[in-house]
Amino acid sequence: MKSEVSLPLQQHPYFAAALRRLGRSVAFVDVAGAAPVLTVRQFGQRMASRGPVWHGDQHWDALKGANLRMINADAPQDAALRAAGFRRLMTNAYVAELDLTTSADDRIAAMKPKWRHALRKAQLAPLFLAEQRYNLNTHAWLLLADLAQQRIKRFRGLPHDLINAYATVALKDVRVLIAYEADTPIAGMLFLLHAPVATYHIGWTNARGRALSAHHRMITHAADHFADRGFERLDLGLVDTDTAPGLARFKIGTGARVRPLGGTWLRLPGCAR
Repeated sequence: MKSEVSLPLQQHPYFAAALRRLGRSVAFVDVAGAAPVLTVRQFGQRMASRGPVWHGDQHWDALKGANLRMINADAPQDAALRAAGFRRLMTNAYVAELDLTTSADDRIAAMKPKWRHALRKAQLAPLFLAEQRYNLNTHAWLLLADLAQQRIKRFRGLPHDLINAYATVALKDVRVLIAYEADTPIAGMLFLLHAPVATYHIGWTNARGRALSAHHRMITHAADHFADRGFERLDLGLVDTDTAPGLARFKIGTGARVRPLGGTWLRLPGCAR
């Protein structure tokens, strides 16, 4: 399923279908000038994460009449949200997005010099990359490795049950990329596809993979592969220089565009102007 606009994962029908399989209460809200807005019941409210996503010109006035109560906006729209009766709960986060409509040479030119040097190093390393359709039995080791790194690094990702539910509703759209040295996996990545966008969802590597800069080669390979398939954007996820500075530097080094989201907002009765 290819959407008419480049929807983030959190607004795509595949994501909605996966959440439904997990028993979550989801609904789409119509907003004039925007793609249907996916909402999920959270904190006793219906939450729209990374929405609305507008068709062309943004119709901010449509927010006033929209049946939306809580929004984690996809882009800064403070004045429109305030005019529609929303008040800010959390400040803007930032995401990194890699443009896949440019050429491979242009993407390499956009990389930070140190990042590009690490890529050249990885391209000379004795690595074999294998791109595979996700299978729970085959790739359970990658999920276990991800859980281990979450404990060590003290962060929490989306539950792995969501990956399995996503694979059920979109079997071909959960892809795994593994870097091998000889027969030993030293790094892995998992991507969720929602054309024309691909989302980098899990990344793991061991000490040997870090020494060979395996992830530099892998993310470049993935970008080239998805671009060849007609994808327009690779979403690398949040950029947090405070709690995950190393990962933030990695994402920024790819040459990805780092842009602000719009923050989290709650609509209060009687506050619309």
